[in-house]
Amino acid sequence: MSKIYVHATLKIRIGGYERFCEAMAKQVPILESYGWKLVGAWNTAVGRVYAVIDLWELPDANSFFEATAKWRTHPDFAAFRAVAKEVIEEENVTMVNKVPYSP
Repeated sequence: MSKIYVHATLKIRIGGYERFCEAMAKQVPILESYGWKLVGAWNTAVGRVYAVIDLWELPDANSFFEATAKWRTHPDFAAFRAVAKEVIEEENVTMVNKVPYSP
């Protein structure tokens, strides 16, 4: 069975980029403790200012729902969510599989 990936594109409000990065850096170890692995996180060099793209590797599709349910009950989640509500303008999350020609 191939691995599952979660691709998240987050449009960050002007002035919120640093706060978002600081808050998210604290959440990465929590999500990784639930079985997710951050493959990488990028911000745009050309295009919309302050768009952040995260790519997570998951063991299977169910782990997305299991981990997000656990994450929402974690003691640090409320503080992260408060920052996220202030700085994230738009969020688009998709679950993807590798195509046959992908390495």
